[in-house]
Amino acid sequence: MQPELSDTGRPAVPAVPADPAVPESGFAARATHTKGRPRSQAVSRSIIDAALDLIAERGTIKDVSMEAVAERSGVSKATIYRRWSSKEELVAEAVESMKAPIDYDLPHTSVRDDLLIIARRMRKQFSPRENAVMTCLALELRTNPELRKFHDEFHGRRRELVKNVLRLGIERGELRDDLDLDLTTVMIVAPIVSVQVYGHHSELRGPDLAERVVDNLFQGLRPRD
Repeated sequence: MQPELSDTGRPAVPAVPADPAVPESGFAARATHTKGRPRSQAVSRSIIDAALDLIAERGTIKDVSMEAVAERSGVSKATIYRRWSSKEELVAEAVESMKAPIDYDLPHTSVRDDLLIIARRMRKQFSPRENAVMTCLALELRTNPELRKFHDEFHGRRRELVKNVLRLGIERGELRDDLDLDLTTVMIVAPIVSVQVYGHHSELRGPDLAERVVDNLFQGLRPRD
């Protein structure tokens, strides 16, 4: 086992979101809301990398234990549990760390501009390790309600950002006022996740995917004449 890393290290500098309506997530929220001495982002990163490596190597989330993560990362289990209450919470944040950060600082020049920024962020290409983790995640979410709960919390933050953009568009008259916000949000997010994250419909993959999704949807989102 590697020597245990320090639990403090250099103080982390939390990222402050520009939109207070959307809650923080990931390391920024953990550093901001922790009392006492700041926790080292380097230690947190080593734990998350260990978890992702083990999931990809073993081809399953179920067979990865907190003990194995502690041994791989060179920290104690106590250090891990000071950051995450369970393996499921750790895995959910590890998966979230693979994705492009949520962009809170939107220009609000138009609904289309804001949605394109969000959609382009979602196009991030995954590495082989990340693709393997996403495959394991899809299987585990079917039978692990605790993991689904934490996973849905992270997804909820991203969905709420999209909903805020849609609400603003309705207020400014750019969008229909009878939109189903939940359904519209899924219609924006799901195609990009399906193509970019899970590799479905490879014929749709391309640099203009975000524009195609947003512009096609806009035909039905604009106010009726």
